[in-house]
Amino acid sequence: MMRRALIALVCGVSLLTAVPAATAETGPRDESLDFRFPAADLMRVPETNTYVAVGASVPGKKLPYTKVEFSGGSFQRRGAVDGDAWDGVSFPAGYWARPDSPLWTPALFAHQEDGRVVYYVFYSAALPGPEPAGQAKHCIGYATSLRATGDFVANADPLFCPDRGWAIDADVTRGQGEVWLTLRNGAWTQDRVTALGAAKLEFDRPRHVRRIAEADAKKLIDNANLEWTHHNSPSDDVLTIENPNAVRIDGDWYLFYSGNNWYANRYSTGVAYCGTALTDNRCAPMAGERAYFSYQPDPDGEPRFRPGLPDKYRKKNLPGNKRGPGAFNAFQAPDGSWWASWNYITDASLLPHEDPSPERRSRIGKLTKTGSGATAEFSVSW
Repeated sequence: MMRRALIALVCGVSLLTAVPAATAETGPRDESLDFRFPAADLMRVPETNTYVAVGASVPGKKLPYTKVEFSGGSFQRRGAVDGDAWDGVSFPAGYWARPDSPLWTPALFAHQEDGRVVYYVFYSAALPGPEPAGQAKHCIGYATSLRATGDFVANADPLFCPDRGWAIDADVTRGQGEVWLTLRNGAWTQDRVTALGAAKLEFDRPRHVRRIAEADAKKLIDNANLEWTHHNSPSDDVLTIENPNAVRIDGDWYLFYSGNNWYANRYSTGVAYCGTALTDNRCAPMAGERAYFSYQPDPDGEPRFRPGLPDKYRKKNLPGNKRGPGAFNAFQAPDGSWWASWNYITDASLLPHEDPSPERRSRIGKLTKTGSGATAEFSVSW
């Protein structure tokens, strides 16, 4: 995600939408208490009510972070960026990526090792070469620290770097006694169709993860038949699904993912059902040909608020009905409730032909599941 934004960053109101009551999730338009970075990933500091949210690089911050507290059944909302967790990072000799590369869609993960917590940040970065940083091949690597917000040491080798295509959008989750990495694997791209997959992580020694071979990654879903991810996509671009986030809820695996072009209002979130084991079967989209969470256009609003996916490709929207909701990430609170973060195009951002790098921020809401299995329903409330 955010290739064009990082080329330009390289990353960077008058709408009140009338929506059908049956599908609308209403919420505030105010953006001041949202995270001021895209692709927010929230990790609980073990045995506390504190969460650290990290995001993709923004101007002046390679790995921006904000701390939030869970109290009284809800998460604190803070728009301030507390710092850059990448400050002071150590790069070993022979480091696999460009040290100055922006970081895409990072995932923060706490792992118990030898009686202490080791913090891992998984990220996408550009390989060395003559290309501009946003156009160079990207692969997935990681860094470790004994603090969640600094002193990271990058691993010398990438975690996953296929021979063909890029590897981006790493996310990490626990389930069924294993730790899983989900990703977009460019080696699976065929005829412009893209695919998402997962692989088990093996923490083979302190502060180290065994490198993932191409055969270790199992395909979960592609978008050959997901028309909403194709709608109005430029003919010279791939048909995009990305940002996979797999979570196990009530014994079932669900996959949240983004689709279409990140810089456009039509960028949206899909949900798929993966069954009781993550990689045993392919994941099945839960809204058919529709995006699960999408922006509902305002035909009477200012020009930048009018485009979006047609009605037939949308199921429901998210609190605030912001444009281009993506990088959806589900996580659990200390009381067992489920929440989600997602990013969106800010109201002040123009249309892509007027603004090649619209600003994205991230917000959080409570995630509710009703029903079970492949027929479950998800909703998000403020």
